[in-house]
Formats: sequence, structure tokens, C-alpha cells
Amino acid sequence: MDEKLDNPNQSEDMDELMSDFNSMKKRTPDVIEFKEKMKGEQSTSILGKRKEVNEKNFLYRYDGATLHLLDKKSRTIIASYNVEELSSAKLIVSDVNRPCEVRIFERIR
Repeated sequence: MDEKLDNPNQSEDMDELMSDFNSMKKRTPDVIEFKEKMKGEQSTSILGKRKEVNEKNFLYRYDGATLHLLDKKSRTIIASYNVEELSSAKLIVSDVNRPCEVRIFERIR
């Protein structure tokens, strides 16, 4: 069955969209730790290594429905996420500005 495209650029648009999606994929897992006093730490865990790499400290605020990431010096909001699910084992958030971008975090032991 031959399917005709109404728009000849549709295939190019789809290829561009798929390359954008593929560029967002991460091959190594991130470890995010939410600590007391609105502090957190993000690092990349590498198998076979005891210490994580690319450690980044951040501040956060959680108001029950939204998780805000804050600038460390000015404490202004730099990113906001709607919290879809929060349990002792899982956190699911979606970007406020891009609701189709969902991130799922699972607790590691």
C-alpha cells in the first residue's frame, strides 16, 4: 500500500522531530537526592565506580503540587515541574512549560 503524503516536508519534519527526541535521551542514569533545608544534589552514577561524577548542588521548594528548582544565590525560580506522583518509591514530574516532557525517578537502595 503506497501512502501519499499531503505535505512533502512532512517526512523531513518527522526526521527532525525524531532527532530532537533522540538528543534528549540519556545513556547513564542520574541520581537525585533531596535533602533537608531545601537542598539537593544531582550526580551521574557510573557502574564500577564508587564515586559519582558531575555532582551539582541545587536548592528546591515543594509546595504540594509543584517542585521549583531555585538559583543558589538569588533563590529565584529557574525551573518548575508539576508533580504527577509522589510516593516513597517513585517521583513523576512534568515540566510546567513543556507538559509532554515527563521524567520518572525511582528510589534506589
